[in-house]
Amino acid sequence: MKTIFKSSILIIIVILFPIKSLGHVEHYEKVEKLSMEIFKDGKKVGFNDYTFSRNGKSTIIDNVTEFRILILGINAFSIKGVSKEIYRDNKLISFKSDTIQNKKKKFVNLLLGENKNHYFIKGSSYNGKVDLDIVVGSWWNHKVIQAEKNISPVSGSINKQKINFIKKEKINLYGKNYNTRHFVILSKRLNKNESEEHRYDVWIDTNTNYILKMTYSKYGLWEYKLKEVIFSK
Repeated sequence: MKTIFKSSILIIIVILFPIKSLGHVEHYEKVEKLSMEIFKDGKKVGFNDYTFSRNGKSTIIDNVTEFRILILGINAFSIKGVSKEIYRDNKLISFKSDTIQNKKKKFVNLLLGENKNHYFIKGSSYNGKVDLDIVVGSWWNHKVIQAEKNISPVSGSINKQKINFIKKEKINLYGKNYNTRHFVILSKRLNKNESEEHRYDVWIDTNTNYILKMTYSKYGLWEYKLKEVIFSK
């Protein structure tokens, strides 16, 4: 009954805030940069920045993500990656990423098919076609709380997700109070029977629809916090 109640609330929210309202690219038309800080167990370990540029009807989002975890001075876990998303008329045309994760190379190359009814993906974890309703799991894009499937921006793996609206919450970030909607994303690797389910808690600003904060647990608590939004002049 509790799950049904939460799902019903989510349906109501999607109706009241449809994709165009909660939309992605057009909602960021005046944004130049989103800067997020990454924390592990309360300690800052890196950053996740998105830069927006425009060229006619195209919007390009460049991302740089870096973090490193040291244990006794030894590199225990690190990521250094860059990516580029290109949208035209508010539709994803291509996505490309290159990442070094613990000295291992990972990549994604996604292109819209010639007939424009599917995407082709070539990645370190998946190669093949995917439907157009899928979303790249980038933390600038609040459409992640509406999609049924997401693409890993690091490896290209396809993940099925369930989304629950938890409640409205007031949170404080960097000394400023925000009214938010708190969602939980339960994500699981598609076509992998023994895939572990991962939980992501997401807080979205009720005024701007920006993702203010995302947390998940993996060998401790990870937090992505939106520190700064720079607008175009």
